[in-house]
Amino acid sequence: MNLTIQKILEFDSLKDASSLTGSTGLKNTVTGIMIVEGPDIESWGREGELLLSSYYALKDLSPNELNAFFKEAKRLKISGLIIKIDRVVGEIPDFILELCKENEIPLIKIPKSTQYEPILLDVMGNLINNNIHLLEKYYHLQNHFTKMALTEPELIDILFILKDLIKKPISLKNTLKNEWISTDPLYDTASINQIYTLPQKKYMNYDYIRRDVTYLSPQEKLNYTQLVVNIPNLEFTSFELIIHEVDFSIPVEDFMAIENTVSFLQMELLKKHAVLQNNLNYKNSIISDLLNDRMENKEEVIEKTTYLKLENSPNYRVLICHFSNASLDRDNSDVAQKKEHQFTLTFTEEIKKYWPQRVYLIRQNKIVFIVDTQTDDEEALKEKIAKSIQISKKKFQLNNLKMTVNFSYTGNLFHLPSLYKQAQDTQKITALFGESDVIYSYRDIGIYQLFAESNNLQHFEKYIPTSLLELNKDHPDLIETLKVFLDMNQNYKTTADALFVHPKTVRYRIDKIKQLISIDFHNAEELLQINIGLRLLKMLN
Repeated sequence: MNLTIQKILEFDSLKDASSLTGSTGLKNTVTGIMIVEGPDIESWGREGELLLSSYYALKDLSPNELNAFFKEAKRLKISGLIIKIDRVVGEIPDFILELCKENEIPLIKIPKSTQYEPILLDVMGNLINNNIHLLEKYYHLQNHFTKMALTEPELIDILFILKDLIKKPISLKNTLKNEWISTDPLYDTASINQIYTLPQKKYMNYDYIRRDVTYLSPQEKLNYTQLVVNIPNLEFTSFELIIHEVDFSIPVEDFMAIENTVSFLQMELLKKHAVLQNNLNYKNSIISDLLNDRMENKEEVIEKTTYLKLENSPNYRVLICHFSNASLDRDNSDVAQKKEHQFTLTFTEEIKKYWPQRVYLIRQNKIVFIVDTQTDDEEALKEKIAKSIQISKKKFQLNNLKMTVNFSYTGNLFHLPSLYKQAQDTQKITALFGESDVIYSYRDIGIYQLFAESNNLQHFEKYIPTSLLELNKDHPDLIETLKVFLDMNQNYKTTADALFVHPKTVRYRIDKIKQLISIDFHNAEELLQINIGLRLLKMLN
């Protein structure tokens, strides 16, 4: 329990005292008491100190020096000033009273008959008792946590221990998955009105924020505050410990209990993550075997998909999602990796909202999904994937990040290897033509399915016009100019801009191509053959 100026005024040793500054500073916390022997307050003043004085140490100070003294007292957060009326000062000067009011320092007057010793004993005795109470509270908490550490405690049990100690509802929120564990679920739904950072104080080693919130209870709207601290050093995810400050704010001494709870939660979350990681590695191995056709028989497919909790359906697709991390902060690789990981987890959760039947495999900047897309057609699928990407990028302010998604036709769980091949072929064709930040299905690559399915690349040559093969052999530098020229609808200027050359250079190269091979640039059928041939050449190369 905090010792305040108001409580001190209730001590028997101060029964004859009076506050000259009214209610100013009566709630100030007192952490110590000392007798003022000199004006050099910057040398001995400490936050929360209550000053006792007969005014003797201040009587010879000039108005400017007195003004500086009280401003420094305010900066140091001195809790109050008690001045004793005696032979040195018969009455406290008005300018001292004004300086106390101006700097929000409570001024208490005591008569000549009041002794310092009883005041010192009362204040210090109360502070010592408070510290003993805190130590007992700390011991009680540590004892609980030590016993729990020998078992496998549930996170909710840890929260209830903290609630019993500080008498406040407690929540633990997974901010990536938006999942809550709460002693009082009534407080899980709230709108945030304002957020501000708390300055570091005694017993506070972690970073805290306070939020003004409105709780949306079934009966009425309730306005309270939340004390929030992030569980630190969790590279794999993000958790907030939330103390719902119903009726009154958390006193300073309760931060000791909160700090220990944060440390214990951190340890337990790391342990749970290690177990989860082992399970995830096994799960990844199963998914990889399913996709790469490493199952011995149908019975094994059924066994493994049952373990993955995938129900049989004819609407499974394989999605390959590749994202570029060039926009992430490379000046701090740890921050970048965490942000990248959190983006990935958020995206997988967004996908789950649309299609609960899903498992995934993460490999560097690539995520491979096995998803039951239900009755969604390809356009609906693309729209939902695009929304999931947009939400995930916005959450981590990664607006420049590019994600390319390729997906297969539909099939059942026994078709997974062929579905995976379709998604891979789509990815290969998409990458081949320099496409990025797009969502393509296997159907979208059209005629290129024929070439992607071929395992013999030399088989492509018979589809490429002979003249184009000769040009590629003798003048490979002209092939890119021809491709860009056709892609730009035979516009010399836009072709020059794309190749970073002068339009005259483009015209010279095209004239040379016309001399070397016979191309009718007005024949649509011939241009189609040339376009297909150019792309097949790129695949061959």
